[in-house]
Amino acid sequence: MIETVLKISSENYYSCELTRSILVRVSLITINGPEGFGIIETLDGTETPLKKYVKSMKQSPSISEFEVTHKTEELYWTRAVHTIEGESIHNTVLQNGCMTRLPIIITGGSQFHTILAPSQKHFSQMYSSLKERFTSVKIERVRRYASGMASPILTRKQSDAIAIAFSNGYYEIPRKTKIQKIAKDLGIKRVAMQERLRRAERAIIKDYIHRHNL
Repeated sequence: MIETVLKISSENYYSCELTRSILVRVSLITINGPEGFGIIETLDGTETPLKKYVKSMKQSPSISEFEVTHKTEELYWTRAVHTIEGESIHNTVLQNGCMTRLPIIITGGSQFHTILAPSQKHFSQMYSSLKERFTSVKIERVRRYASGMASPILTRKQSDAIAIAFSNGYYEIPRKTKIQKIAKDLGIKRVAMQERLRRAERAIIKDYIHRHNL
């Protein structure tokens, strides 16, 4: 199996055009046919880009329905129904026997897709189709796995440590428990618990940076 991150942009593709001129970062979380649910984040610390993006989406001929379902000054939750002429980037991936691992990140005039391909042949066909249909397609990262899904980013011990720390309020502000307490609950020494958490946190942060192209 091949896992790749592709940076895709295209002229006259509404999401690319809007994020090229408006300082937002869009995370497309769920896709159900033409309907998509996402989170829009401001990149300049103000709500102005969010309002501008919403207005532009409602005016776009590629959108038949658009609503904000929740909002703060820093981010909006949205629902949109798309009416794109021709095949979308997401559909092109699916048509070639591959899958997009959500979220799809859209910012700075480009879409970033984490794509799973079952074989080199499927990946090559998909990549060729994308290159034919869209202006720019660049490979940001490629990983190959001998078989099956990618390995989990945390070991079982690290996962247990993170879970018990979180459930006991260790990551609350201020913290509601001490590391000695959660170490005792797991039956290990404080130093061992501290090391497990740091290794787990590093793995989670590293995976987040890779997935979001930071």
